[in-house]
This record gives sequence, structure tokens and C-alpha cells, in this order.
Amino acid sequence: MEGASSRNTLHRITGGGEPQLTTSMIKKIIKFFFNRWYKIRPPEMVEYWKWSDTARARIATAPDGSFQMEIKGEKYPLAGFPRGHVLTGSLARFKHKIKNLVFNDTWALLEQNATAYGIAQHFRENVVPQVVEEINACKVDMLPPQRMVKAVREVNRAFETLEGKVAHPDNRFLVRKLKEGITFFLQEDDAYRFRLQWAARYIWYWMIGRRLLRLVGIRIKPLPFNKLAKAFDLIKAAEVVPDMKARIDLIHTVLKVMLQEPFFKNVMEAVIEEIRWRKMFLTKADKYYFRGKYFKVDHHKYDY
Repeated sequence: MEGASSRNTLHRITGGGEPQLTTSMIKKIIKFFFNRWYKIRPPEMVEYWKWSDTARARIATAPDGSFQMEIKGEKYPLAGFPRGHVLTGSLARFKHKIKNLVFNDTWALLEQNATAYGIAQHFRENVVPQVVEEINACKVDMLPPQRMVKAVREVNRAFETLEGKVAHPDNRFLVRKLKEGITFFLQEDDAYRFRLQWAARYIWYWMIGRRLLRLVGIRIKPLPFNKLAKAFDLIKAAEVVPDMKARIDLIHTVLKVMLQEPFFKNVMEAVIEEIRWRKMFLTKADKYYFRGKYFKVDHHKYDY
């Protein structure tokens, strides 16, 4: 009877018919297991919010040299060091500038049916100089690479590798500023950093196939950025707050427009190819804190 019960359960999971080990079936089995396991033992997550709006913490140095915060009463340290004066000061100004120049203005141009060339020209002439100026204003609050969290340090390494290969001084300068702006943002804003790290596993699966083809001598096409749409779809599906779903859509739309600018497209293609995506994966500690940020961290194996 027990064996028959197991077969009936498998029959229900697979939707009937003869059981076959397909990818869809494996995913259903995984979700079937975790849906029941998490009812018995929910996934661990940050807890200080249960008894207070704040918590006592101290800064420490992780074994890899990066900064981390040890929060009283929590099981894991938090990667990074979210400094109050940076969050409300330079980072807030930087995000506001990016929101207005990159997202709001680009969206306005799209509504005016501007051409890709017109938007690219707007970026070169208006957006880039102001963003570079803002990045320079934030430099005093930027951490050196050895103090960055592991994932951001890997992004920094990829940009530095590309920077060393760029011959033209002006282009090398722009790559350096992109590196400084992106790493500063990811280091200080762990909500967006966690989202990138969460999507890294999908990107890694995609990139490892390209590297294997290159390894055996098969020529591969330039990076098809349309496949990155899948990563944005996954993030959007895992968002809990509707406003964040809309924000992910906006980021994806604007990024597609920006990728029509040849220089930016070439830079992003080189950086995505260079990043060792396994180093970007969420750690247990990252997931512990990420589960407290209105995001379905275990979306791939658990029905929320």
C-alpha cells in the first residue's frame, strides 16, 4: 500500500501518464518536497525586526578582508557595511541622479518616439558628463576593492580587466567611471546587489555553455542580450511588491535602449563575459538577510 501511495503521489505531481525524468518533472518533485518541508521547518531569515526597528551591530573584517556587520541576535553576519551617512547622503544623491537622468529622461524620450540614435546621442552629450560628475562626488565614500563584498569585488575585477585592454584614453576613462559607479551602488545597496546575485545562477548556466563551446574551438555569436530578458522575468516573478515589479520592467526597458549605444553594448558584453558568475552566487548569510526584503528568494523550489 505504501508503494502504491508513492506512485499515486508521483502520478499527481507529474500530471498523469507514465513517469519520465524530464526537467519539468524534476522541478515539480523539488517543489513538492520543499512545499511540505518548509511547513515543518520554514527557511531561516533575519529576525531582529520581530522585536525592534533597530538592532545593535558592530563592524568586523571577514576572512577575505571585506567588511561585514555582526548584528546582535542574528545567526550570520551581514556582508558589507551600510553606513547611515552614505545611505542618506552620497548614495541617495547618486540614485536620485540616475533615476532622473537615465530612467525618467529616457522614458520621456521613448514616449516622444525618439530614435535609438537620438537617445544614444542624448546619453553621450547630456547623461554621461553629469553621471561622471556625480560619481566623482561620491569617491570619498567609496571603499577600496579589498574591503568590498565578494560579489562586488568580482564585478570590480571584471571591469579592471576590461579597462586594461582598452587602448583609447577617453574610453578607458569611461570604463573606469562605470566601474566606480556600479561597484559603489552594488556595495552600498544590498537590496539590488542581492537581486543581481540571485539571478547570477541563471546567468552562470547560460555563460558556462558559451565557454564550453569556446573551449572546444566552436565559434560563438556575440552575446545575445535578448536572452537576459529571462533573468529579468525571473526577478520580476520573485518580487512581492507590485511597485518593484514595475521598477524591474522599467530597468529592463531602459537597459535595452542603452544597449543600442555601441560603446555601452561592447563594455557590458565584455564585462558579462569576464565575470566569474559562480563567485556572484548568494551565500547562506545573503539568503538569510535577503528573505527579509520582500523577495521570494526560494521561488524556484517553493510556492509562496
